[in-house]
Amino acid sequence: MLPIKSWRIYYADGSTFTNKDGTWAEAPPFGVQCIVWYHDPKPFKTLHAVREDDSIYVWQGDDYKDHPEVKMGMWMDEEGYYRIHKMAFKSSEPE
Repeated sequence: MLPIKSWRIYYADGSTFTNKDGTWAEAPPFGVQCIVWYHDPKPFKTLHAVREDDSIYVWQGDDYKDHPEVKMGMWMDEEGYYRIHKMAFKSSEPE
């Protein structure tokens, strides 16, 4: 995989959090709908859409809440999900 230059997380409430807003660990952990990673060389990016049946949760130990780097998705209505997904697909790199 190419090195990650920057990233943006899209949440169910329509908000976003980028590497310009803070560190990955500082980003809110819940309600994630989509994550976009921007790579070098430009304009390459990868998009991970969080789905109820396609969510990946990674942590160590018994309690993921002790690990702020873990991000968790949530189910939302299909219309809202696709609206967020379209925004993410059209997004440009955080400036």
